[in-house]
Amino acid sequence: METIHLLDGGFTDGVKPYTDYESLMKHPLWGSHLLQDDEEAIYKSHRDYIRAGADMITTNTYQASINGFKQHLGLDYDQSYELIKKSVQLCRRAIQTESSGRSVKILGAVGPFGASMCDGSEYRGNYIDDMSLQELIDWHMPRIRALIEAGVDYLLFETIPSIKEAEVLLKILSGFPGQKACLAFSCKDETHISHGETFASAVEQCWTNNAFREQLVAVGFNCVPARYISSLLMSVQTKNVPFIVYPNGGGVWDAENKFWDNTKSYTISDKDLTLWKSRGLKILGGCCMCTAKDISHFRDLIDDVSK
Repeated sequence: METIHLLDGGFTDGVKPYTDYESLMKHPLWGSHLLQDDEEAIYKSHRDYIRAGADMITTNTYQASINGFKQHLGLDYDQSYELIKKSVQLCRRAIQTESSGRSVKILGAVGPFGASMCDGSEYRGNYIDDMSLQELIDWHMPRIRALIEAGVDYLLFETIPSIKEAEVLLKILSGFPGQKACLAFSCKDETHISHGETFASAVEQCWTNNAFREQLVAVGFNCVPARYISSLLMSVQTKNVPFIVYPNGGGVWDAENKFWDNTKSYTISDKDLTLWKSRGLKILGGCCMCTAKDISHFRDLIDDVSK
């Protein structure tokens, strides 16, 4: 990837105009239940991001899992598996109807185990110390296999709070040698990922590992305030890393009350993007509290910097 590619924004924010947002944010499946309840809203969200100029759109499977669908939707294993695959079909439908011939890629969203706990654990990662590698593999494997079978262009391991869970996901990925993926960590400050390891060490361990290198397209972080981006990228000394970065709207997630405290914001500029590109930025997008309007703004920035 020699240029900056534009990823879409937050799914829940994209679908907000088309569904009951308050109920969505309080639902334990946080949007993935719409695969059963309102696929048209999902389609419209993807459509809006494509119209905003996104080169890549993400399945709404961040918090989807076989166990979650069985518990909260009353589905059996096979039904849950097919529902995950359906997310890719909806992305493909939006691309076919809205891309006007542009090449738009599908990224299969794979969130961390902590997201299923519905308590903000993906921003701490403490659960990882009490789980075995096999428990993590067993939980992640079916959802990953379903996305690959459905034909995603890339997997997107996102909001991963620890190196341990990242390595589990990459180990699973190695079992599908033809599949490419991106890896994005959650970070608690300008230097550290959520579990406490430095972002620099996380990049070093994952990017320089020859077992994973050929399948990884980009490494980076997501759902962090934009004001952290420069410091995090500058902290990495590993050479020639292609980065994926998609910040949130600058707020802090209140897990108890289920809302984003968005009292702080940071407006990304051409100067920022030029710096990040010099550090290896290859994919830019938005996460929570980022809408199609924000993605359209990012489209303009990328186009300006690329002139």
